[in-house]
Amino acid sequence: MAYPFENKTINPNIRTLSLFQVEKMEDLYLQVRFKYQRVVWNGAVPIVAKYQGVNVPLTPDDVFDWVETCYVELDPSKYRLWQQEQDEFWNTKKSEDTRLVFDALNGAESTTKWLCRKCGPVPQVNPQPGARIRSLKQLGYHIATLKLTCQSCGNKQYFDLLIRLPRHAADNQKRFTISKALRNKILSVLPNVDCAFETPLDKKACIIDHKFPSSRWVNGETINHTTMSEDEIRAKFQILSNQTNLQKERYCQRCVLDGIRGNFFGIEWYYEGDKMWRGTSKADENGCIGCPWYDLSRWKAEFNLHLNGDND
Repeated sequence: MAYPFENKTINPNIRTLSLFQVEKMEDLYLQVRFKYQRVVWNGAVPIVAKYQGVNVPLTPDDVFDWVETCYVELDPSKYRLWQQEQDEFWNTKKSEDTRLVFDALNGAESTTKWLCRKCGPVPQVNPQPGARIRSLKQLGYHIATLKLTCQSCGNKQYFDLLIRLPRHAADNQKRFTISKALRNKILSVLPNVDCAFETPLDKKACIIDHKFPSSRWVNGETINHTTMSEDEIRAKFQILSNQTNLQKERYCQRCVLDGIRGNFFGIEWYYEGDKMWRGTSKADENGCIGCPWYDLSRWKAEFNLHLNGDND
């Protein structure tokens, strides 16, 4: 079946190729060709990815918008920062065998390549890497797998491609992708600024963050209807930069583990409750209210009232 977003030139630097499904999985990836200042990347981007919660509607507008977002994220100039974040992540893990497979897939160049699972660098560190690759996906890494003819061993083999998009830890809960129409609506309702630091953001750089973190979802996410009202949008979402979003994710994951709510860069103050998370269950959103990271704009407003003595 041919899709209207396949084999299209979005702009001089971005061309889509073929959509393919990972064997024995529901995951869908779109092959792409990205041109940057000094390199051309022949890779793929996730369209449906179970472990990372990606589920892009199969319409040209939504796919093209997502591909353009991926193009920005995968710019080789961001490699060092991305690598620094991965080093920090792996320093907290004791999965040496999985780390070796990750390093083999990642390589040391500014862009990643399709690597043969039989004669490439991965089998040199693990002769049966399939389980480790699955573990990497569950840890939130995007890895595409496709059968290609290997120029070295001459046979059709599985090839794997690590895609250096931001890592999203798997929660195995159903997510509902925000359509382009709803994204545009959200960005027209909420100020296009990082609400932690009031930094203006280009629309492409705006991360639409769920106030209630996915690390606490038990039954999955509620549906993101395009018909959501402005009040519903303000209640559910806030705008963050990618860096601030990662910071929030670290605080929320720690809170799930040890029950200690996040602070705002050292400021331990909460407009409801205290630093201990006191929800009735893991998925009780009420336990998040008052934490600065749950609603940054409200927290700052309440904190300013507190400093002025207006809510004592």
